[in-house]
Amino acid sequence: MLQGETMVLSRFQLSDIELATNNFDATYCIGLDTDIKVYKAGLDDFVNSISSSTEGMNKGELSKKHITVAIKCTINRKGGRGKQAFFEELEMHSHTSYKHPNIVSLIGFCYEVDKMILVYEHASKSSLDDYLKSVDGMKNYTWTQRLHMCLEIARGLNHLHTSPQRIIHGDIKSATILLGMNHEAKIAYYGISKHRTNQEVGMEVYADPEYETTGKLERHSDVYSFGVVLFEIFCGRVAYSPVYMKDNEKGLAPIARMCVNDGSIERIIDPKLIEETDDDILTSNRRPNNDSLNRFLKVACQCLGEAANRATMQMVINELEIALNFHVSQYFLHFLDYFF
Repeated sequence: MLQGETMVLSRFQLSDIELATNNFDATYCIGLDTDIKVYKAGLDDFVNSISSSTEGMNKGELSKKHITVAIKCTINRKGGRGKQAFFEELEMHSHTSYKHPNIVSLIGFCYEVDKMILVYEHASKSSLDDYLKSVDGMKNYTWTQRLHMCLEIARGLNHLHTSPQRIIHGDIKSATILLGMNHEAKIAYYGISKHRTNQEVGMEVYADPEYETTGKLERHSDVYSFGVVLFEIFCGRVAYSPVYMKDNEKGLAPIARMCVNDGSIERIIDPKLIEETDDDILTSNRRPNNDSLNRFLKVACQCLGEAANRATMQMVINELEIALNFHVSQYFLHFLDYFF
């Protein structure tokens, strides 16, 4: 099954996974969909000191380490495509061409009895969703850091869209974006929701309205969802916050577009981005300058627009890089004025 250049994948024992999750106890569950359950737990992994050959055969000595992982369990319902989806995802992740620093990596798998399990890395402090829901979660993120975060997510998603199989994630939202120990952003568990159900409360706010009409996921559906995440990072709140839901059942996206169009964007910007500090140089780094802000808002709105007019993820990356360059350039000039 695994042909060409492959990565080392561990084959975990079902007994070890059951022990780690207390027999798949609900307290370990961090996500679910119609045919998927995801658990967070600690597992012992045997890491090869020498990479495998193209046939996937292990060489060299093995060392053992304890790691935190996300355990994705596929439910093989009668008449469903659970088994096929499991092997498709396993094969897809096994090829080195799918590896990317802004996408969560597959570590291993388990296929025993009726259990089909994929084990992903979970080297993160929390999800972006957790940060956005916390009172102080985003307060220390400057405009520069937020733009870097947006770019990391965009690069990961673009990698999926431009891969040989042109993968559609289908479930982009702040809850599927993990922030690592150094605050790096990684897209988690792509393939978890190829057929979106959005049964979780509030998750419909990320759904492309055209998907709701056609029932067909496209790459531009991911672009819409990413546009919602852009505005979440800008506003410092989840898109399904009661602050937005009381005004519009679709949450943040339509409100953000309205505020951009009528020039009232200050209504929703994260106050932490515009509050004054005692030090001008720090303030200039935190606050978005007009050129950078306008470029960001333009591309974020383009992501939320009509499907035919949405940018590709590469175009989004280009615009975000320009927004970042505008801000860094002005910050540098501010820095020179401050010290000289």
